[in-house]
Amino acid sequence: MLLQDWLAREGLTFGQFGGAIARSAEAVRRYANGERIPDRETMTAIVRETGGHVTPNDFYGLTAHGDDVSPVDAEPSPGKMRNFAAPESEAA
Repeated sequence: MLLQDWLAREGLTFGQFGGAIARSAEAVRRYANGERIPDRETMTAIVRETGGHVTPNDFYGLTAHGDDVSPVDAEPSPGKMRNFAAPESEAA
């Protein structure tokens, strides 16, 4: 769940939540709006204070289930393919 969505659901302001995690309202605003990704200490506090509803994956657009994650590029680039392709002499 996105931090912005969690805050709205709980009816909390940036300042109220910032007080709970010892961060400024401006810092929370930036986290909630996706302008900044929290550092490790702050991320831990966010997970704790939201009861695990907001996780590090939420800041990166990932879901908790691998099936729901789509790759950025569905087709490998030629450079990537070169790393996995067998040399032509071995392909025959």
